[in-house]
Amino acid sequence: ANGYIVIPDRRQAIRRAIEVLQPGDLLVVAGKGHEDYQIIGTKRFHFDDREEIRQALQARGGTDEL
Repeated sequence: ANGYIVIPDRRQAIRRAIEVLQPGDLLVVAGKGHEDYQIIGTKRFHFDDREEIRQALQARGGTDEL
């Protein structure tokens, strides 16, 4: 195994990363910073990494504080 998987959908990738976190792990979500949108093709969609992370943490039963 190569030690990583590729998940093209950013929302799914964030959710999966949080699902598999173990105690002591560190997750870095890099690349978008303060942007609250994502451009796919020629369309611009609302997308905020912070919102996605909060939702994934809540779904896992953890804190939603970042």
